Order: sequence, then structure tokens, then C-alpha cells
Amino acid sequence: MDSTELGISDGPAVEGVRYHKLLSVLDRSLASVVDTFQLSDLQAIFPDLAREIPQRFADSHEQISSYLRNSANADFQAILMQYDMANKLADLDRLVKDAAERKQMSGERPVPSMTPDAINRSRS
Repeated sequence: MDSTELGISDGPAVEGVRYHKLLSVLDRSLASVVDTFQLSDLQAIFPDLAREIPQRFADSHEQISSYLRNSANADFQAILMQYDMANKLADLDRLVKDAAERKQMSGERPVPSMTPDAINRSRS
């Protein structure tokens, strides 16, 4: 599932790390759900139909799988568009990048990590 598959390409082109990661997670999640819907499982539930009309039964399984994938993609597309995720995640990418650049330019040294006990002892 990429941005064109989700219908996000209609707006401004946004290429962000977080957005691509979100698309990847959505794709893996959908694949995981669709892959669990196996023909053998459906045949175990409806053994008579599987025996009487095996080709139509396999076609029906394929149609159901396709419908599940397409409807979930449509739902993901609607959510991504409704919340303008492509632009919002691109803005977040820019904010993180700007903050990292400002931090690097300021010459600020990182604070050494301390355990909570050490922090409490330093205050007393």
C-alpha cells in the first residue's frame, strides 16, 4: 500500500519518513488480516460447499479476500484524508529536523543520564 494506492497523491506531494512508516504499518496490518483468511479454513467451515462446487467456492474466497482488502484500503484512505495525515506528519518531520538543527547549532551538550535515585540525592 503506497500513497497512490491510498489515493493521497491528489494533494500536494508529501514525502515524509513518518508518513511512509505509517503506510508500511497499515500495509503490514492489512496483509496480516487478509492472510489469516485462508481457503482451507473456509473449507473446514463449509465442507459440503467446498466438495460440491470447489471452483466456485475458491472464487468466492478470492472475492471475499479482495473485498476485505479493498474496503480496508478505502477506510484507511478516508481516515488519512480526513485527518490530513500526509501533511501533518510532514510538518512533524520538519519540526523534528528543525529542532535537531537548532540543538546542533547551539552547541548544547547532552545532559548525562542519571538514575532517579541519583537525581534525588543531588537535590538533597
